[in-house]
Amino acid sequence: MINRAVPVAILLATLPLSAFAQGITGGDLGIEYNAPLDGSDFGGTTYSGGVEYGFMCTFSMSVNAAAYKPDNISTTATNVTLHGTYQLSSAASVGGFYGYDSNDGEGLNLFGIEGGTEFMGGDVGAYIGRAEDDGTIFGIDGSYDLRSGFSVIGNVDLIDVDDARLTQASIGAEYQMAAGPQFYTQIGRITGDVGDDSDSVGFFTIGAKVAFGAARGTTFDNRSIFEVIPGF
Repeated sequence: MINRAVPVAILLATLPLSAFAQGITGGDLGIEYNAPLDGSDFGGTTYSGGVEYGFMCTFSMSVNAAAYKPDNISTTATNVTLHGTYQLSSAASVGGFYGYDSNDGEGLNLFGIEGGTEFMGGDVGAYIGRAEDDGTIFGIDGSYDLRSGFSVIGNVDLIDVDDARLTQASIGAEYQMAAGPQFYTQIGRITGDVGDDSDSVGFFTIGAKVAFGAARGTTFDNRSIFEVIPGF
């Protein structure tokens, strides 16, 4: 009796895992490096990954996680973002997100709505939300396919928390291999206003990302204040 029960128990234990694996619609892994253009040491590396699980072809849940490691600073910040997404069509999605930023034992909650669609040969997405009870986060990004795997990409993001406002804008290019990762580079500027003080600095980004399942990986990415601050 015991000998018969063992293989049955093993089979039952693997069924939920098999069912979960069949529901995974996409995922991705990435690495990115940011550095300022003024020659300072304020750069950093971001490691990211995500997975998405679909229900009934129209609804999906996904989780994205990232670690932000600045140069010459002995700390690592993290973010985890949960998304609930509804597929309006094969080309358009809307949903909501909840993100949690953490650094040195301090945390920040973020939540809001997001959406994306294909538009005139390209892709465009946007999000808007709150950071705790007194902050606003907003962003828009897009890409436009050229030829032979190349695309033009760009984004604008804004954080307004307490008496501080940060704005980031960048533009760049991306290359998607026929079977393999995508590589990208961007150049941009971040502007910060804290009280009566204002400053601005340029930066560049290089990165690589590999997607599995759906060609896009996960529908949406991390929602984090660290995504707006190059190199953290």
